[in-house]
Amino acid sequence: MRAELIVDCRNALGEMPVWDPSGARLLWLDVPAPGRLFQFDTHARDVDFFQFEHAVTGLARVAAGHRLLLAGEREIWTLDPGNLQTNIVARLPDEPPLHRFNDGAVDAAGRFWVGSMPNNLAEPYRSASHLNATGRMYVVSGDGSMCSFEHRFACPNAICWSPDGTVLYAADSVSGWIHAYEFDAAAAEIRHGRPFCRLDGLGIPDGAAVDADGYIWNARWGAGVVAKIDPRGRLAETIALPVTNPTACCFGGAAGRTLYVTSARYGLDPGQLLRETHAGSVFAIETSSRGTASNTFNPAAAGVARGPQNNDSR
Repeated sequence: MRAELIVDCRNALGEMPVWDPSGARLLWLDVPAPGRLFQFDTHARDVDFFQFEHAVTGLARVAAGHRLLLAGEREIWTLDPGNLQTNIVARLPDEPPLHRFNDGAVDAAGRFWVGSMPNNLAEPYRSASHLNATGRMYVVSGDGSMCSFEHRFACPNAICWSPDGTVLYAADSVSGWIHAYEFDAAAAEIRHGRPFCRLDGLGIPDGAAVDADGYIWNARWGAGVVAKIDPRGRLAETIALPVTNPTACCFGGAAGRTLYVTSARYGLDPGQLLRETHAGSVFAIETSSRGTASNTFNPAAAGVARGPQNNDSR
């Protein structure tokens, strides 16, 4: 398998690729303020973007219509790209002022699962050598109700599910571990977290996607590869990219077998930027695997009656 450059966008911190099958479009973010939402029409080969004054950290499609769900540093809102109308869905609960949302994904019931973390895009964390594990995992329902689980993340990433929906995976990019949780879709709960996979010497785990056979495809920041991890947590294969910092991936394309990978220029020194001409761009890898379809946020998804709480699930 070989990575092909498809959009030479050179983002500062490209993230959160999402495939939109209705328009054969790839959507993704450039995170730091002014944040940008990109869309690439794979048929017309056209690229467009929306720009925001603030950072954007999470992205999902909304069920029915063309609206999108976006996470900023401390708010989650919907956007109608047609008329630019926005609607606040939820806000980060009572966390330290310098915390923000990070990676997120939608479960089969249409609820948005999103992590929080110390805001490494702002001082004093931006220049810190270490982030404290004070982030949490939240689930956001259609009515904006929220519940928190697992409050020991420094940088939550790679939120995804096994094909049968019984396991939720989430990585901590600081510890290097991908964790696996028992997932209760009916109750909107995660339980019994366990260490699942740590690939020492292969960068750090960033965004991920799951294929129909249960393999996790994980972008490895700092290693310049996507790692294919089997359902038992073992490294099956690596696919090289021409950039040091791949950030996230998703399956898409007409057959659902194209792996789209975003990347970043963020953190590279001038010498690296000279060598990596296309750092921050988007790549495509044609695979023999079929990806699981990304879910859409459902505004009618049942609310979380429990309210915010700390459920230590590891």
